[in-house]
Formats: sequence, C-alpha cells, structure tokens
Amino acid sequence: MQRYITLFLVLLMALTLSACSQTNEPQGEDKFYDAEAVLTAKVIDINEKSILLANMAEDAGHADIYRISVDGIDIITDNGKQDIKDLNRGMLVDIAFDGMVLDSFPMGLSNIEGIYIKDQREDFSGLYKTVIADLFKVDPGLNDNINILAFDLTGVNMAEAEKTAFIHLMGEIYDLGTIAGTYEALCEQGYINKEQLYFEKGLLFTIEDEPMSGDRFSFNATKWRSGKGAYYFHDCTAIKSQDGWSYTIGAEMIS
Repeated sequence: MQRYITLFLVLLMALTLSACSQTNEPQGEDKFYDAEAVLTAKVIDINEKSILLANMAEDAGHADIYRISVDGIDIITDNGKQDIKDLNRGMLVDIAFDGMVLDSFPMGLSNIEGIYIKDQREDFSGLYKTVIADLFKVDPGLNDNINILAFDLTGVNMAEAEKTAFIHLMGEIYDLGTIAGTYEALCEQGYINKEQLYFEKGLLFTIEDEPMSGDRFSFNATKWRSGKGAYYFHDCTAIKSQDGWSYTIGAEMIS
C-alpha cells in the first residue's frame, strides 16, 4: 500500500512540474516580455537573409531605420514559429533585442532574440518602388550621366522613417547616391542650378498623394532633370487588392 501511495505522489509531482513548465514557457508575443528592449517597426524590404525596417514609434526620428539579419532568428506569431518566407513588406513587427543599437546606417540591433509578427499594414513602399521603376524606364535620355537620385516625398502617405527607408532602398536598387529634398531645398544646397533650371548630376522624383478613400487614392508622380526635361504620370489611381497595391496612369506628359 505504501508503494502505491509513493508511486501516486511521484506521478502527481511529474504532472505538476509538466504543467508548470508549459504554463511558464513564453508563447507568442509573451516571448518578448522579458527582453531588454523591443523595437516596433514596419518591414520595408526583404531579401534572402535580412530585412529593412522603419521605426514606427510615435517619437521615431526620420533616420530611425534598420537593416537586420534574420538568419537563425525565431520568427513567431501567436500560432507558433514561422519562416522568413512568411514575412511580407508592410508587416508591423516587434523585434526583441538586448537594447544595444549598432552605429551604422541603416542601424543594426545587437543580440536579436526573436521577431514577432503583429499584423499586416500598408505596403506603400512596394507601390512607390514600382512607380519609380516605371518612371525611370520612360524617356531614358533623362537618366544619362547621373550619380544621384533626389526624392521629394513630403506629400506621400508614409511616416518620416518609412520615407527614409524607401529612399535608402532606392539607392541600393539603382546603385546611386540618394537625398531627400524639395526643389527649393535642392536649389539652396547647390544640387540644382536655379538659373539654368538644370539638375546636372541627378534626377528629382516627386510624388504627391491625395488622402485615401477606402482602398484607393490618387497621386501624381514626376521625374525631373531640367526645365525642358521632365516626365509626368498625372492623375494616377492606386488600388489595393488581395495581391497588394497596383496603380493606373490617367495621363502621361513630357516637357
């Protein structure tokens, strides 16, 4: 009888320890509760082993962008572990790390513990990447002998850090220097000759959005090299579908 009681107590203790282990093990977003720091950011771009991120905190600065490796890093949702192929541009994610930010541009994060997928947001960067690619192709003579791309994104539907990340991405894609600025600012900084109306070493891309209405909005986009060298996508309509954002051009103009 004593042996049965002892076996029962051992079994009860084992079950109790198992239950405690399951209860205390972090699941889903709980994995991040004990992290030294958590960065909430939007995925701007993804390559095979790294992602480009824009800090989405309310107090984020315009330069708060990050490039981090996801090789060997846990990517999780409330449904369990995922893979880099489950990450999409526009996703809002939490990154748990040790609190140390690496001094580079884009910045890096030290000792990343995991990435938690929160939800899917708008992938405006993917849309604008397509718009810039289409503008770059037309009237290719405007692209001759350039070494810098300038972007006026003051009128687009993105947070400031998103704009910076997008501009950085354009530099990576086209292997050219990039800068943010309005026409007036570029004139003041000496990039554009205001008297000759000429951007000797670059192109100025300008995108201006209208407010969103449901799953669509209107915008205009321009590629500008000089007073007599510019191409316009006018009265464009961006439309969101299950496959993401696409757009149509109302009219194309050249000067």
